[in-house]
Amino acid sequence: MGYGFIKSDDGREGHVFPSVVGEGSSGAPMALGFRQPPPTEDLRVTVNGKHYFLGDLAIRHSRIAHRGLSPTRSEGDDLRILFLGALSMYCRETMNNFYVVTGLPPGRMHLADDLTRQLRGDHEVIRQTGGQRFGVSIRIDRIEVVPQPVGTYWSEVLDNRGQLRASNPMLKGRIGIIDIGFRTSDLATIVDGEYSPAFSRTVPIGISTGYDTISSSLSTEYGLERETYTLDDSIISGSINVSGQPVDISGLRDQVFEELATKLLVEVRSQWQLAEYDHILITGGGGQVLEKYLRPRMSQALLVNDPVTANARGYFAWAYHNTQQAMASEAPAQQPTGQQPQTPPPAGSEQQPVGSSYGNLDQSPGQQSTPYGGGGQER
Repeated sequence: MGYGFIKSDDGREGHVFPSVVGEGSSGAPMALGFRQPPPTEDLRVTVNGKHYFLGDLAIRHSRIAHRGLSPTRSEGDDLRILFLGALSMYCRETMNNFYVVTGLPPGRMHLADDLTRQLRGDHEVIRQTGGQRFGVSIRIDRIEVVPQPVGTYWSEVLDNRGQLRASNPMLKGRIGIIDIGFRTSDLATIVDGEYSPAFSRTVPIGISTGYDTISSSLSTEYGLERETYTLDDSIISGSINVSGQPVDISGLRDQVFEELATKLLVEVRSQWQLAEYDHILITGGGGQVLEKYLRPRMSQALLVNDPVTANARGYFAWAYHNTQQAMASEAPAQQPTGQQPQTPPPAGSEQQPVGSSYGNLDQSPGQQSTPYGGGGQER
């Protein structure tokens, strides 16, 4: 649940949408039949009687919209609204149970208990899609809050069944993870498969710094006053419309991000002795932007596959891994005479665990909750 974007994954489908909440009381926009928006572009929810537009819909159609950037994100109820909006896309029944894994920055793990209390339990959400409204009940049976960048590590060493990739070279040695988010960046160290808090920290450098600089330049040069959350598409494409005409801002963007990468590299070198690290993983939405400036200065660095969703995918793999382990530990100890004892699938095995489900099913007491990976709080 990042400052910039919400990322989620249930092993079957993943979603990404801007962490923007807007009022939705003015009514839904009217589709004119030219396109069918994907679910993340039509996120309308009602929670506790209040109507909200989320993500791209809020950016386009809310009279009042905002992206919270405070360190604790404690203002209002935005974090819970974004969380429930993300989960509502995985609700396929009236009653939905979830096991959630999410993350906090290494420097904010002291807030884990507060986050758990805020999100765990029962929630009622009304979701609107097109002209239809339907209510869903969301129960968070279990929520696990971990240091955010370890999601990327799990996405590398676990497969999508939660089983260990036994030949992965990152199971041994010293691994650094540079997780570049919108407001902050996390530096995490893994030593022989163990997270090392002593060599992990959160630094107040993120892509939003570059957004602020670009926004200020656009205001000075073209008289454009833009909230940073409206700049995503223009910064990605390197072009912005001014009076109906495209203006190339790729040069400005590249200059700003190169300076930002240099500033981040200074922090990395002050925290780590880079020669001691066997691998350095660059991840996060900001990692996708800054890796071309960072990698040439760190020979052992690489950009992970799909860095925007790497943490969320890793959280799901970890949840699924834990679900498998729990099922194995609950298996009957007694075996019929003459049969071999049953064991859980070995690491790297392709065997699908019986009874596990990727989907979000209506579950009665005693059934397993749906594993779900949600992107960390700071991105």
